[in-house]
Amino acid sequence: MATSSKDLSECVNGFTLDLYKHVTSKQPSENVFMSPSSMMVVLTMLHTGARNNTQDEMAKVLKLDKLEKKSVLQQMESFVSTLKKGSKSVTLNTANRLFPHTDKTILQEYISLVTKHFKADVKSMDYTKNPEGARLEINKWVEGETNEKIKDLLPGGSLNPLTAMVVVNAIYFKGNWATQFETKDTNKKEFTKLNADKVQIDMMFRRMKKVKYGEDSALNCKTLELPYEGQELAFVVVLPNKNDGLPNLEKSLTLKALQSLVTECHPATVDVTLPKFKLETSLELKTVLSSLGMVDIFSDNADLSGMGKELYVSEVYHKAFVDVNEEGTEAAAATAAVVMRRSIVRTFNFAADHPFLFMIWDHRLHVPLFIGRFVEPPVSGNRNEQFAQQTKQEL
Repeated sequence: MATSSKDLSECVNGFTLDLYKHVTSKQPSENVFMSPSSMMVVLTMLHTGARNNTQDEMAKVLKLDKLEKKSVLQQMESFVSTLKKGSKSVTLNTANRLFPHTDKTILQEYISLVTKHFKADVKSMDYTKNPEGARLEINKWVEGETNEKIKDLLPGGSLNPLTAMVVVNAIYFKGNWATQFETKDTNKKEFTKLNADKVQIDMMFRRMKKVKYGEDSALNCKTLELPYEGQELAFVVVLPNKNDGLPNLEKSLTLKALQSLVTECHPATVDVTLPKFKLETSLELKTVLSSLGMVDIFSDNADLSGMGKELYVSEVYHKAFVDVNEEGTEAAAATAAVVMRRSIVRTFNFAADHPFLFMIWDHRLHVPLFIGRFVEPPVSGNRNEQFAQQTKQEL
């Protein structure tokens, strides 16, 4: 029996873990970075218009079946409000927008509901006359909301005259470390990849006092939490004890273990060695969401009658970017769904010199706004060359 006492944060964490494990299992030797929180917001906006089996499938994958239906919108409204409120000490912006067709295919009742509970803006588009112009305008909006970090979210050909609506969430974060690394202490050091190959990459170093640190013998790993200014958000690194231990760690992760990795860290003095890196990932999520059990919404069986007649979702696009450096972290992500008609006094050593999992954790919401893995240092060169191998991952 569903219970309203189940907090939305646990739903988000459960969805995050399922998604992360599925994605990394399909590309075991590749970097990954994404914002399941962004995906959750978009998919819950779609869930609001779903009915019958389509809604049930979505609720199960998003873990919303653990909540009373009437409390989903209420809790999501609080979740989005917290994100939109931002933070005094870091830059945190998020925006939701519906781009319905001007032909009124999408019910006004649905638009009003989503506008209220998801703080969404609405911009009508004419997909019949100019689908390519609409695509470019939506991409430009996303770019503006993410400080130009997320470009071309919707690829060419993703919209056409049958497009009824595009549902978008954009999220942008930039925060300085509470204790910054010194540029002079960044040096080339050895990083051991999963295949045991060793490469030289830029590694930051600093002895930090009163940072949260933990060790987990069951998962054979250690965890470090580097807070951003204001302490509301933090960069959490989960480092396997073995150089090649990340795949086993990922397989062993449970929802309870993920949460305890964060809560069981305690203040300590730690010698921190952390790579300086940038990652960008682009995902097309239809296949992975279908694999997790969200099938009907992408098919002729879709029941989105709370949104309009004869609708289905053609694809869910997601892009995310992260830059970790001496000053702090910059991260951005966007998700778009296209709806179509039819402490001890001792010094610990934490050297992230081999593959690890990392999160940007929001302590207010008790969820990771972003999650990723660093396994393959990007090749040197300009940004486009660095990301050439990662800009499209179909799962």
